Amino acid sequence: MNGKNSSKGIKILFFAILAALALAALFFFGKAKEEVEQEQALAMSSNAERVKFLNEQGFIVNPDPILKEDVVIPSQINDTYAEYVRLLTEQGFNIKPYMGRTVLRLSYEILNYPDFPEGVTANMLIADDRLIGGDISMSGESGFIRPLISNGTQNELRTQNSCGNEDCIECSPDCTVCGDGCQCGL
Repeated sequence: MNGKNSSKGIKILFFAILAALALAALFFFGKAKEEVEQEQALAMSSNAERVKFLNEQGFIVNPDPILKEDVVIPSQINDTYAEYVRLLTEQGFNIKPYMGRTVLRLSYEILNYPDFPEGVTANMLIADDRLIGGDISMSGESGFIRPLISNGTQNELRTQNSCGNEDCIECSPDCTVCGDGCQCGL
């Protein structure tokens, strides 16, 4: 009788270990898949990919960048740049591997930013064909700098639509993008 209980206990232990290993594998493969998907989402080797990304964030932009320049990420973070690094970090970006490197900065005019019909830009930092940082900014008296990626961005922009469909966003004062392109007079 003792041999049967011992054998049964070993089988239970064996299956418990197998189950734990299976769960651990699922967890690690899930994390790896998530990281690959994030890498792919931030891969931006073409202008079309960058414009698509901005559209997915809820922004209608002029597809031609208004600024395209090489900038050097400082190798030392001073007080002024520390605030910008904090803004990037809040969005999930890690700028540290790019410190001291030259990266591409692109700025796109946003055509549908709430309460500001003009003068707002989406700024993207690109290195190795990948988005490594970005912000939304406006200079001047009413100037601001805000995250490029935020949970509230799409919801805020969607409240601006004129067709009443929550999946629509305003692309100009009389027109709305509702899945199949810009529709006017809705």
